[in-house]
Amino acid sequence: MVRGDVVSLDGTKMRAVASAKNIAGVERLARDIAHTEDEIAYYLDRLDVIDDQEAQGIADRPLHREAFAEAIGALERRKDRLVKRQAELEKREEKVLVFGEPEAKPMGYGRAPKMPSYNLQSAVDVRNGLIVHHDVFNDANDSHMLHPMSVATRDVLVADSLHVLTDGGYSHAEEVARCERDAIMVSAPIKRGAMNSEHFRPSQFVYDEESDTIRCPSGQTLRRSGLHTRNRAIRYRSSACKTCALKPQCTPGVQRTIHRLIDQSALDRMEARIFADPSLMRTRRCTVEHPFGTIKRMIGGGRFLTRGLRRVKAEAALSVLAYNIIHVANIAGTRALPG
Repeated sequence: MVRGDVVSLDGTKMRAVASAKNIAGVERLARDIAHTEDEIAYYLDRLDVIDDQEAQGIADRPLHREAFAEAIGALERRKDRLVKRQAELEKREEKVLVFGEPEAKPMGYGRAPKMPSYNLQSAVDVRNGLIVHHDVFNDANDSHMLHPMSVATRDVLVADSLHVLTDGGYSHAEEVARCERDAIMVSAPIKRGAMNSEHFRPSQFVYDEESDTIRCPSGQTLRRSGLHTRNRAIRYRSSACKTCALKPQCTPGVQRTIHRLIDQSALDRMEARIFADPSLMRTRRCTVEHPFGTIKRMIGGGRFLTRGLRRVKAEAALSVLAYNIIHVANIAGTRALPG
């Protein structure tokens, strides 16, 4: 039932067992400790008031004294717990930690609240919508998962080549180039950042691969002038910017600098495939979104019931297996199922 030559790849955030209240960073812990100390000071002050009233001959208030003492004890235990979390966080590289389930990470979309979650990735066969490979990560960023998920899917299918359809979240130049070297073709829109519309956009600068130069809208040539190792990008500039009549439309600075990724050509080829066949993205959306919705409904609103990455991976595997069985039964009928 699995053709195995074209798959759709996507990921979704699945809630962890841990509560959002257990997410804490350095600043939040310091703020909570200070607030707890203020509350302790308040109750100690109330006890001092009762002592002063008793010294003045006013009747003692044993019930208030007992309630304040219990509140102080609870706040002291809370402070000790926060201090221990602060010490634990100092030993780790993470700036934010989910206490009680440290392998879960705060994840979310846009400005929505970031809940303790895991990132479920799945590759779905385009022919019949079966999940051929899946995995669970605790990294919210999808861009670095394109190559490992694609290679693992190809190995599961025992295929020599593979066509992967995905969204702009995976349009990482280095990952796309690595996939090409492993005979995996990727089709995804390029994720572009926002830019001031008053000036020429980078897409208006034409790259010439043969001469390794860039032609600007005024017809001038930008040549290679440096390399950004960390960003894996090449810097192109031209001395003609100083006297260019179109400079006000190009840059408010001294000269315009264009950065081209080292693996930009792989992104260009990927984008060309989308322009040549826009239906690829519709196929991706119709294939890979449905399994996520079904699995989230099956497990109660998209929340794992186990703690820790190892147990969550096992739970996800059972959910994927159940989905595939149900999907095969819907396609071919229950008689097609073995035994």
